[in-house]
Amino acid sequence: MSGCRVFIGRLSPHARERDVEKFFKGYGRIREINLKNGFGFVEFDDHRDADDAVYELNGKELCSERVTIEHARSRRGRGGGPGMGGRFSPRFGGYRQSRSGGSRYGPPVRTEHRIIVENLSSRISWQLCSAIL
Repeated sequence: MSGCRVFIGRLSPHARERDVEKFFKGYGRIREINLKNGFGFVEFDDHRDADDAVYELNGKELCSERVTIEHARSRRGRGGGPGMGGRFSPRFGGYRQSRSGGSRYGPPVRTEHRIIVENLSSRISWQLCSAIL
């Protein structure tokens, strides 16, 4: 079923499978955990559990590192499946920039401008907050 895999970014090199199991405890049955160097994937039985985990755990600490939790892209090759926005996809205006080169969700750039946002729910994701602003 599509939408059941989540990506874990900025994963500590000290994180083990049992740490990830504990981190995702309470978000449904996990089919598979696949840890790599600095990132990993968790596959859930139900896509709704994956949705909840992405919504509530993105930006939380796992093994002393603030991890990113996102829906994983398709397994069909590096470019993804139809509509996934592959490397030369017109969806990204031709050649898609790398994460370090200013992709859509790359690291923030510090400027002299500041904004203060108050009274937001602790359950709001930074993506949603960014979209509101």
